[in-house]
Amino acid sequence: MPQPATTESATTGRATTESATTGSATTGSATTVSVTTGSATTGSNATGSATTESATTGCATTESATTSCTTTRSTTTKSATTGSNTTENATTKSTTAGSSTTGSTTTGSTTTKSTTAGSSTTGSTTTKSTTTGSTSNCISEPEPDPEQYIEDACVVLLSFGMWKEEVCNKRLPFICYDERFFGQIYVSDVNTSAANLSWTEGPGAENISHYRVEITKHQPFNQTFNQTFNQIFNQTDLFEHIQNLTAGTLYTVQVFPVKCGRDLNPQNISFYTQPSDVQNLTVVNVTSVSVNLKWSKPEGNRHFYSVTFRNESKPVEQKCDSEECNITGLIPGTEYKFTVKAVVNKTFEGVGSNISDYTTPSTVRNLRSADNQSFVITVLWDPPEGGHSGYRYCLTEVNHDYNCTDCSFATSSSSTTNFITTTSSSSTTNNNIVDCNTTADELIRKSNVSDGSKFCLCVAALTKNGELSGKMVAIPAYTLPKSVILSLSPGYQNMTANWTIVGKYEKFSVTITTDAYTYTFSENVTFLNYTFQSLKAGVYYTVSVVTINGNLRSHPTNKSDYTRPKSPGNPDAKAKKTTINVKWAPPSESADALIRYMVEYRTEFWDQSTTNYTTETQITYPNLKPGTKYTFKIRVVAGNLTSDDVNTTAKTEPNRRTLVLTMLCSSTTPLHCDKNETRKELIEKLQNKMNDKFQDQVHWKLRWAPNRNDVP
Repeated sequence: MPQPATTESATTGRATTESATTGSATTGSATTVSVTTGSATTGSNATGSATTESATTGCATTESATTSCTTTRSTTTKSATTGSNTTENATTKSTTAGSSTTGSTTTGSTTTKSTTAGSSTTGSTTTKSTTTGSTSNCISEPEPDPEQYIEDACVVLLSFGMWKEEVCNKRLPFICYDERFFGQIYVSDVNTSAANLSWTEGPGAENISHYRVEITKHQPFNQTFNQTFNQIFNQTDLFEHIQNLTAGTLYTVQVFPVKCGRDLNPQNISFYTQPSDVQNLTVVNVTSVSVNLKWSKPEGNRHFYSVTFRNESKPVEQKCDSEECNITGLIPGTEYKFTVKAVVNKTFEGVGSNISDYTTPSTVRNLRSADNQSFVITVLWDPPEGGHSGYRYCLTEVNHDYNCTDCSFATSSSSTTNFITTTSSSSTTNNNIVDCNTTADELIRKSNVSDGSKFCLCVAALTKNGELSGKMVAIPAYTLPKSVILSLSPGYQNMTANWTIVGKYEKFSVTITTDAYTYTFSENVTFLNYTFQSLKAGVYYTVSVVTINGNLRSHPTNKSDYTRPKSPGNPDAKAKKTTINVKWAPPSESADALIRYMVEYRTEFWDQSTTNYTTETQITYPNLKPGTKYTFKIRVVAGNLTSDDVNTTAKTEPNRRTLVLTMLCSSTTPLHCDKNETRKELIEKLQNKMNDKFQDQVHWKLRWAPNRNDVP
């Protein structure tokens, strides 16, 4: 029965070959205490030479040797056997020089010792074993005596499940204790779904079997689970292109160098993939100071959205949490370019999506109608705040009672629109044309329009090359109306004004004034006449009629006339020798008014008369004749009208003189002249004669004086 072939290899120092190689063909069984990793054996019945190179990576585990750390370079054993035929049992012992062996030291030589028992060999057998250049610090120790008592014992679990006792301070086989990975990891060329990962070599790279890379995907929004992806890379590959990542997602990468079958400490790095670009970016709504944006949610994840634009040449960024964002604080009538990006980790932005639009212009300021004439409308305004490219205006004639706050007639679809209005003042219906146009100036002048008419004018600022309009501002505009033709019909205490007009109008303002007393009265009417009541008789009044059209007023038409006068009352005259003072009362219908009186006096005897005018209620006449009767007529004068007169008389005091008349009486009848009857008859006839002559116009008195001495 063939005996087992046993190969023992004990190597000390830093160069160790953990493989057992027998350069012969062995019949029977071969028991090898060590475990060979990565060895190649070429053996029996070989003609010529066979070369076996074994490369051991890592530390091979054996229960008969202890290795303290990772081997960094392999040991090569060359064995050449020519024409050998080995049977029975073969035991080969080899000792490699250039290493340190307990109890002895061999330097600078290679020793091969081979012993073959119970075998027949034809030819010669040459075995050459060389160990060079190894840098392993894996220490192999001989098997301890199992019967030896271990004072400080620890239980060691074997790889196949058994256990045994070992000294507690003994280093366990093939476990790396002292080497640590302090390399660097780099992430580059990160995009939405891929990244390039690279790292530096770990310590003892020759004995690192591979690198294990763990990629952990962190779920957003505080989700409690992560997805882990494991990939194994070859030793020489310190680079990997990672694909199929999720955009905008945090990934943690751990690189473990695997040495001696165990992981060294990992190096860690975290990175975000680039967020995806937003899609379908649109402008939902614009105002003069804001823009509402909306877009589709991009693939992957994001923390927020960044909306950037320039405002007054300054960059502005606004953060938005959802797929809709209202941008405020903008300038009216200004073009903005908005860039929307998804952002992760506060600063890592995706590719921006751009859109441009204008804010609507602000309203024009201080819109006003000025210097309007009968057939021309002139309108001015101030520019709006912000930007604009021009203006659009619409003009149409409307009723005078139409409220020009609504610009619905100014349709944007066409420049002219039929607009039916009714002019209430003239009771006619006209088909008017809405005139819409654009201008670059802050002024419009429209001619050949009807006088006395009302127009609605709407003006809006434009931008975006005239495509975007701001809110229209409306004002009424008027043409200057014509003046009326006025006539007056006075009464005692009233006056009626009547007028006519050629052209359109809105209303009239009628006013009556007088200087006779403090009095002014005005009224707005839409009729063509007006009667003023509660006036004073005999007073001079002025009536003014103005045609009104909006804030425009025609030139006034004025006409003056007197109310019909009433007679004064209570005349009275008081006379002296050469003067008479006449007084009277004003008519009650003219109380407290300054009116004009005409006073006329006349003396029939002297055939004299005089007329005087006064605004007073008394008059004194001097240089009159004594003893004369004067008659006074007093009237109220109003223009060419006079009231009925009132009369009074008065006699000046006489300047007495005695005139003696001597009469000679002759009669055929004796003593006829001495009779009283005769004298009485004579006196009566003389009295009648004097009365016919003087009546009561002058002072006179006739009496009979029988003797001269009786004459006063």
